[in-house]
Amino acid sequence: MLIDDFFSDRKIIQRIRANDRNVLGELFMKYQKMVYHYIQQHGGNELDAEDILQESIIVLWQKANSAAFQLSSKLSTYVMAVAKNKWLAECRKQRRISHEEIQLNTTENNPGSLEQLISKEKIEMIREALEHIPLLCKKLLLLYYFEEKSMEQIADILGLANADVAKSKKYQCKKSLEEILKLSLPEFGGE
Repeated sequence: MLIDDFFSDRKIIQRIRANDRNVLGELFMKYQKMVYHYIQQHGGNELDAEDILQESIIVLWQKANSAAFQLSSKLSTYVMAVAKNKWLAECRKQRRISHEEIQLNTTENNPGSLEQLISKEKIEMIREALEHIPLLCKKLLLLYYFEEKSMEQIADILGLANADVAKSKKYQCKKSLEEILKLSLPEFGGE
């Protein structure tokens, strides 16, 4: 069984290096249950699990295509380690954001409950709109606006040719997001 897994894992790495995009869906199906179970057992929901699994597969794809990559464990172990690290980082980020929100809400300039409700609705609409743009765009915009990564870092993380390509892609992605938001938020240019 372990020998079969070893050769199966090696075959997957070969397919990734051959740019076989079909393997992405296969990896998603193969590791979906395992990652979903972990994320849900550690406070996440199905959407969190889907995002973490997608990010983990992207990391695997990028690493497998680097010359230095050597698979020294089962592929499932590798994917799970990446997923755990991504989820821990997400949890830390959420705790930081929650802490900052608490600090903002205790200042003297605390907005009224109606303003808070409107602000929360806008954030939810933006989150919803992010789900309707391509995954690459979603990741790029989150890296730029929320993680405050430079264009060089974004190009490196997403495997884009250079910072100029990342900048151009950010512009396109932002326009796509704005088009979706126009439908739900009039201040973005809708009628």
